[in-house]
Amino acid sequence: MKKKSILLVAIAVFSFAFAKAQEADDCTVMLQIFAENAKARSYDEAYKQLAPLVTNCPDASAAIYQYGERIYEHRLRNNIGTENENAVGLIAMFDGQINRFADKINVSKKMVEKARAMYKYNIGTQDEVYAILDKEFRDNPEEFTDPNAMITYFKLAENRYNDQKIDLQGFFDIYDELTLQIENVQDERGMILNNYLDKEAAGTLTDDELSDKEAQETNIKNYGIVMGSVNATLGSLADCDKLIPLYEAEFDNKKSDEKWLSNVLRRLQAKECTDAPLYIASVKALHEIKPSANTAYGLGNIASSQAEKFKYWDQAISLGVSKDLESRIHYKKGVAYKDQGQYSSAKREFIAANNAKPSFGAPFLQIANMIASSANSCGNTIFEKRAINWVAARYANKAAAVDPSIKSNAAQAAASYNGRAPQKQDIFMENMSGKTITFSCWVGESVRVP
Repeated sequence: MKKKSILLVAIAVFSFAFAKAQEADDCTVMLQIFAENAKARSYDEAYKQLAPLVTNCPDASAAIYQYGERIYEHRLRNNIGTENENAVGLIAMFDGQINRFADKINVSKKMVEKARAMYKYNIGTQDEVYAILDKEFRDNPEEFTDPNAMITYFKLAENRYNDQKIDLQGFFDIYDELTLQIENVQDERGMILNNYLDKEAAGTLTDDELSDKEAQETNIKNYGIVMGSVNATLGSLADCDKLIPLYEAEFDNKKSDEKWLSNVLRRLQAKECTDAPLYIASVKALHEIKPSANTAYGLGNIASSQAEKFKYWDQAISLGVSKDLESRIHYKKGVAYKDQGQYSSAKREFIAANNAKPSFGAPFLQIANMIASSANSCGNTIFEKRAINWVAARYANKAAAVDPSIKSNAAQAAASYNGRAPQKQDIFMENMSGKTITFSCWVGESVRVP
């Protein structure tokens, strides 16, 4: 009760001091009092002081608008006042920072926050929100990493397509550009996470790195949700049976257009529509105009023998195919080697597939499967033959960590492999706790017995 009385007295003193400062138009004193209230999270009192500061001292400090942003978020979160008035106030705080203190903030990120608030609280038109997000995505793609902003942007693009403001081709272009952006961000996070996972396996992960590892796992999960939402939104519009007729109708007029053919191939490859006559015709037409990494990849896809496929695919990589396609090529080669029982070559290709695209977890899951299936041929004792499953589980766990799209299946696989590995009683009976087992077979790795 005593503390509460002291707080009320302090607030009264601050309020009186603010009023006197306002009378004297003393912006410095007003700002200090306002900032103290905001820092103390006395948002209701600070809210009363915000409007006079914006009116009388609009250029005094960026803190007016930064604290103002927190104040309006507090009011919206706790349903204080009307939602519309608070939302308008919040957007005014974004505008104050953008228009008056651009040198003190990340303008691009703040513009995206503003657009998200406009969309969430139905301020302005959808066209206005779309225009902001579209501009930021195209002008500052490196800053366009907010998962919610990505989903909002694509949803608004879908609405524009449904309202016939953009055609199907334009909608596909946005889809291609946005999914590429998501994949790039996933790959950046996946590369960081892979390094942490390796350190964790080696027992050298620091507490700070562990915290960041968990943050990266959350990031990757969120981008996986975004990708799933974007693909679900596009739905059947991008299936082969929709794409092929769309491009077939234009092929005769566009078969000498390098850019058009490149876009067709990229989209058909992304959807695995590589058996269609249109794909074959487009590959050959583009290869005649301008041989490239993409056309070499395409010729590999339609080649009749594995040797010929590999020759063209390796050529595509050497010519500088995109990282996404490079990853896909290595993965296809890995599967081919695996099917032939050439596990060492398959592992090499699967590792290369993930190196090219660090957020691609399927290669790790393939390696896990090969390792587990080699239990009888790797290891000198029954214990060692079972212990190989720990290595398999390690790869399955890496697949689950870097790729949200297969996380559930990969986690189940890891649990299955761990179930086949030696259990506590086996470890005790064989006196193996803490020892390291090295496998000299094609796996070529070691595992420390828990």
